[in-house]
Amino acid sequence: MSVFYFEIADAKPNIPCIGENLPSLAAARCFALKYAALLLCDQEDVFWEGEEWVMTVTDANRLTMFTIMICATAAPATLNLKKLI
Repeated sequence: MSVFYFEIADAKPNIPCIGENLPSLAAARCFALKYAALLLCDQEDVFWEGEEWVMTVTDANRLTMFTIMICATAAPATLNLKKLI
């Protein structure tokens, strides 16, 4: 098992870095996608306002293993839906 750290830059509100013991880099990639999905669902109002998230995953030595960039843009037709709901 290796420790991998998952950090999201510039998220508002701030999301603390977490560390997870995982068996492989492949497991860390899978965990990163699932973790990102959970965070996006929990903070969808902020995310859909156009904020870009960058998740950096590092190993125990804080060497970057990979980065995930996540950005969404609502279509103009959906921008007024919040007012209707």
